[in-house]
Amino acid sequence: MTSEVLMLNKDAVVIAADSAVTTGRDPHPRYSKSANKIFDLSAHGNVALTIYASADIDRVPWELALKLFRQGDAHHAERPQLEDYSAALINFLQANNRLFPVAVRGDILSKRLYRASGHVLTEIALTNPGFQDVNAIPAQRQAEWQAGHRTCATRLSAVPVATLLQPADIALVQAASNQILADLSKELLTEPRYQYVNPNQLAALAMEVLTKEPASFLSSTGVVIAGYGGDEIFPSYIHLRFYGHIGDTLYWQKINSYAVTHDNDAWIQPFAQASMIERFTDGFDSTLAEINRETSLTFVQNVLKDIAAAGVQLNPVAFHGVVTQRHNEFMDAFRLKNWTENFYPLRRVLNSLSVSEMGHLAESLLVLEALRERVTSPSESVGGPIDVAVITKGEGLIWLKRKHYFEPQLNLRFMNRSK
Repeated sequence: MTSEVLMLNKDAVVIAADSAVTTGRDPHPRYSKSANKIFDLSAHGNVALTIYASADIDRVPWELALKLFRQGDAHHAERPQLEDYSAALINFLQANNRLFPVAVRGDILSKRLYRASGHVLTEIALTNPGFQDVNAIPAQRQAEWQAGHRTCATRLSAVPVATLLQPADIALVQAASNQILADLSKELLTEPRYQYVNPNQLAALAMEVLTKEPASFLSSTGVVIAGYGGDEIFPSYIHLRFYGHIGDTLYWQKINSYAVTHDNDAWIQPFAQASMIERFTDGFDSTLAEINRETSLTFVQNVLKDIAAAGVQLNPVAFHGVVTQRHNEFMDAFRLKNWTENFYPLRRVLNSLSVSEMGHLAESLLVLEALRERVTSPSESVGGPIDVAVITKGEGLIWLKRKHYFEPQLNLRFMNRSK
């Protein structure tokens, strides 16, 4: 986990990120406070990039991939739009056999098919759990599997192939599916609860899930690109999510974007763990919103029960629709009121903040998030030194705060090479 925040106004864009990173899994995760999450993406100093969630892409550290991109891009002229930088990065990762050799992509594809098969088994177990019942008779378990298979297959038949994937990728997935079939059959036989799963049907569904719904189960990295294109006078950002290669195609999604313009005001956007930041900016976070939703709905339902207990005849069907509609309106009004009292005034303030004030605010919000994590959770998944980078149209990228794993004054040759 991590915590990051981005701010934009007409003068600058500011990015701040903590340094916490989690390696390993339960029951023995390891926490480190030395990760780099903000990177200078362009040799021209006009674009920065920050990452959260997975630190690797297809077994390659993002830090290495981004530094190689910047190194190779150094001789390219400044690109006109920020979108051009995101497109260049995607093309660099997409066609890079040096970073992602064919053999590595093939091995990754096989492992993703295995994950897809596990995802399918979980889905079918939700609708037809009887196929896992080791105490049931074989005919009943087989019938349960076939019923669950039909339900899942019918649902997937209506889902289109994921955007970006090409026919050649589908063929590679099909070939990998055929290759893992024997191993999958052996593994299913060793698990009593999966004894009556048809491996051919499972492999076919796994292929469909991987090519149609990869985002539903694959791990991913959030990537935020921010700064200026050469033709842009105000900053903007683009939020992407990368899932890695499926076949020979790099699968990614655009989440959202925002550009400051003559008419568009300043913006503040947290990423990853952001409950305290959201309470500061919005007046509530997702947890508080969910608590409000549940308690308010229960309150309304109890009022209707009290009315019915008093002898008033109510039409349950009609009142269910009314309650649902009014409750949704209440939640929308709750959010709007909080935004009106908190977020919109903050945006107006951001319009006039200086670069140094924006940097201080960004750092303070992450300190607040880390403090909450430290006193309420044993995970230590937010914390460590806070890096703060700012980009202006005139000065380019400037580090307001930046950690090093070495002492710059002891590495003058490196500093000279950097120049």
